[in-house]
Amino acid sequence: MPGFLRFVGLFNAAVWVGGSVFFSFLAASVFFTPEVKAFAPPPANGLVAQAVLGRYFALHYICGTIASLHLLIEWLYNGGEFPKRAIAIVCVLLGLALFGGNFISPKLTVWHQQKHQVELKSDGEQPLIETVEYSEKVVQNAERKFAVWHGVSQIVNLAMVILLMWRFWRMTHPNEQDGLSTFGQRKRNLFAK
Repeated sequence: MPGFLRFVGLFNAAVWVGGSVFFSFLAASVFFTPEVKAFAPPPANGLVAQAVLGRYFALHYICGTIASLHLLIEWLYNGGEFPKRAIAIVCVLLGLALFGGNFISPKLTVWHQQKHQVELKSDGEQPLIETVEYSEKVVQNAERKFAVWHGVSQIVNLAMVILLMWRFWRMTHPNEQDGLSTFGQRKRNLFAK
């Protein structure tokens, strides 16, 4: 069982870090390349990017939940000190993901539509993007807020990637101080005393 628990934890962390790094540094910018803009011109490319961003946050929710459960199960199974630092890191990551996915992302969607003077219809006939007339003040306000909050979302995302890489490093280099040592290490430590 300890080997399986270790595998689940490492696999989840690898998926979490890998997915985050891939999306942040490779996939996210694809929506704004000339190739994509050729068949999905603005604002459609931004709307597609926002839909994919929703899946990106889902990755964080799922992996964060699995990481929390893994830490609790490992602690209950192996005993020892409660992994306060590891749980705190996972909770911060989940909190940042919830902040990004439930606060920043919906606001960016609204401001993106306002600055491009479009509205996304949820049902009906094609096209699902409708042109809407907003006042110049609304458009300028949306452009300004979108720019500021897009920057905030990038900073939050970078913080998440850094924390995830640090968390992955700690998982691959466990020690007693973090409460993350494996069952085998604890057993060896008991016999060494």
